[in-house]
Order: sequence, then C-alpha cells, then structure tokens
Amino acid sequence: MSDQMSEITVTEVAEVLANLRVKLMRIFIIIAVVWGISFATLSNEIIEKIKMDLLPEGAELIYQAPLEVMMLRLKISIILGVVVALPYIIYLTYQTLKERTEILSNIELSRTRVIIYASLAVILFISGVAYGYVLMLPLFLQFLYESAQGQGVLAMYSIAEFISFVVMMLAVFGLIFQMPLFMYVTVKNGLARLDTFKYYRRHFYVIFFTLAAIITPPDVFTQLMVGVPMVLFFEISLIIVKILA
Repeated sequence: MSDQMSEITVTEVAEVLANLRVKLMRIFIIIAVVWGISFATLSNEIIEKIKMDLLPEGAELIYQAPLEVMMLRLKISIILGVVVALPYIIYLTYQTLKERTEILSNIELSRTRVIIYASLAVILFISGVAYGYVLMLPLFLQFLYESAQGQGVLAMYSIAEFISFVVMMLAVFGLIFQMPLFMYVTVKNGLARLDTFKYYRRHFYVIFFTLAAIITPPDVFTQLMVGVPMVLFFEISLIIVKILA
C-alpha cells in the first residue's frame, strides 16, 4: 500500500514538474522572441528618443565603459520581453493558485472579463507612462540639472544610468496608475472590503509619500509630483469601487 502511495506521489510530482517546465519554456520563448526583435529594432530608437526628449539642454551623456551602450540595449530589450510576457505570467500564477490553494477560491474570471481587465491594465499603464514622460520627468530632470548648475558642477551623466533611471521612473508611474483596477478587482471578488481601504486611508497616504521620498531627491516639489498622483488615484479608486463594485 505504501509503495502504491509513494508511486502515485512520485508520478504526481513528475507531472507537476513536466507541466511547469512547459510553462516556463513558453515564458522563456516569449521573452526571447521579444528580446531579439526589440534589440535589433527598438532598443536603439528608445535610447535616442529618451535622449532627445528628456535630456536637459546643456547636459551631456558620456560612456564609462566600452560595452555600456550594448549592455543598456540588452537590458531594455529584456525589460520589454518581460513586460510582454507579464500578462501570461500573471495568468499562470492565477491558474496555479486557483488549482492548488484556496487563496483565490472566490475569484471566477471568464474569458471576457480577463480581456477587459487586461485591456484596462494596458490603458492605465500607458497613461501612467505618458504622465511620467510628458509631465513629471521633464520637470524633474530639469530641476536636477539646474541644481547641479547652481553648485557650479558640469552635468555629465552616464548614458546607462540616465536611461535606466528614466525607464525605472516610467515603470513606477505605470504601476501607480494600476491602482484603480487593483482595488476594484480586490473588492469585487471579496478579497477586501471598501471600508477597509477607507479606514486605512491615512496609512496609505504615509506609504505613498514614503515611497515618493525614497525614489526622488529630498525636495518637496519632486516628492509631490510622485506622491500626489498616488493619493489622487487612491481617492479615484475609492469612488470607482463604490460605484461599480
């Protein structure tokens, strides 16, 4: 009897591992394909576009290592690959938790609802990136440049650090703009109550401005440029959830 149980257990583990390997291979293929295409076509265009739009007039970019630009292009391409594969990764995570745990037992997602949520997530992410690219970062980077000039320092940025910083900030704003959707799905599916978000409103405000202080220089203006949208979207999320959930 014990031999049969152990054989069943080994078989089940082998099936899980085989299934996991197939899923990981699919994720790897998605990332690899997008990486190859973006490295050959998009990565250099992205770097040039950021330089043209966001580098303050008078500032200069420098190379600090022979392979710096090549490694930067590789990093950007990998990030794009992960972003494209992220919806599939989220779906696999949801599917795994749904099948093997009771954490998401209350959530039932139809194909139509998944498409709607995914479309909204993309729209919100693009909106956040647009806010950062068009409004926040130009003011932010200009402030840093003028601060350096005020100290009599030449603004010569490493191209890898400059572009990486811009990409990181854009990703942060893209994630911030996901807040309404996240709160709606959480409340709609019974994972949290709207009253809970309202009760801990001040705690969320503290967290938002703490994050803003961590990812921005120690000046009130730039912290407000990051923190205020978080607070605004939190309040918008409360209204949306109250109406729709």
